[in-house]
Amino acid sequence: MKVVFAHTDFRIYWPARLNTLREFLAQKGISLNIIEIAGKGSPYSFAEFTNVDSLYWHILFKDQRMEKIPPEKANKALRRKLDEIMPDIVFAGAIAFPSGAAAVLWAGENKKKVVIFDDARLLDTPRPGFVNYVKKSIYKYVDAILTSSSTMNETYKFFGFNDEQIFHGVTVVDNSFWQNGVEEKNDLLPEKYFLTVSRQIPKKNLMYLLKAYNNYTRSVPDPIGLVLVGEGPERAALEDFVKESQLQKVLFLPFLAQKELRKIYRNASCFILPSLFGETWGLTVNEAMASGLPVIVSDKAGCASTLVRNNINGFVFSPDDTEELTVILINLHNMSENIVKQMGKKSQEIISNWGLEKFCSGVIDALEFVSSHDQKRPGGITRLLVRIWKGRYRPT
Repeated sequence: MKVVFAHTDFRIYWPARLNTLREFLAQKGISLNIIEIAGKGSPYSFAEFTNVDSLYWHILFKDQRMEKIPPEKANKALRRKLDEIMPDIVFAGAIAFPSGAAAVLWAGENKKKVVIFDDARLLDTPRPGFVNYVKKSIYKYVDAILTSSSTMNETYKFFGFNDEQIFHGVTVVDNSFWQNGVEEKNDLLPEKYFLTVSRQIPKKNLMYLLKAYNNYTRSVPDPIGLVLVGEGPERAALEDFVKESQLQKVLFLPFLAQKELRKIYRNASCFILPSLFGETWGLTVNEAMASGLPVIVSDKAGCASTLVRNNINGFVFSPDDTEELTVILINLHNMSENIVKQMGKKSQEIISNWGLEKFCSGVIDALEFVSSHDQKRPGGITRLLVRIWKGRYRPT
């Protein structure tokens, strides 16, 4: 059996997943090819990945950014590569993107199976009724969904899938990498610090975090520091707030290579994800938990209800209420070091079920399902929509 994973790009978390999956499938006599449309750009452009074997890992436009490639051109190039490989089953990114649109069209034309991997929740991306109608229609060509967890099932039921067509495990990281981090500490870091890692854009809600942290520092003696790792258009405003508020223990760091970031995680006291909306999962929470940290997570993040257990390995809070986060920070400040460490160990215990093995298991379950079921054969209107829709890419 031949399988292809195709998307706009596969950065940061994906190489570990796909290389592990390739070894896993090879043991079962299944070959895996990976197709990236663009070699540049993406929200994770800081994490370029070039150490790939071109015999199975294909980049169609190595020197171009996805947003610069016309959807029609991307769609045609991906279908041409699929013609060349001729897989039995294609896994592709969301149908909103050229990768998903092209894969669905190609699978229909070649009588092959297609699985879409996605973790976008309905509440994160409200759409007009007509758009949902079109999406439901295109999904009639899709044989199965690979998504994050069972909390996503209702979203995909809305789009016409049954429970048996929905598989989980796409939102994992390489736990062993984060668990095996060294204890070496950067001299620039505060002795103790809260940590957040994200792009500095409005939906990440970092100004809210700074306001809550400001309130916390005025409520306790010798406050724990705060380290913000990342970059983005809100950086200047965040730095201005720190200066105006005369916060002494706030440190801004740029995006870091994962080996450097691992040290930052391992020496932190706690991890905070304050996102407002659109945080379909929050893989930095996985990283932090694998690193042995308690986590404080916004209830808007997709991972909150699955990974965070209040007062066990962290806290869930509303990002609309600054006072709620302030109280959590004060409570954590007043906890004994032993209790904080126990919460971190509980994080590692919970996240142990969310490693690369879970991703491989979700993929093989989806493969077995679609292999044993007939290909979908939707009506004329759906076929027309699939031919017309080429996908689009809008960087966030």
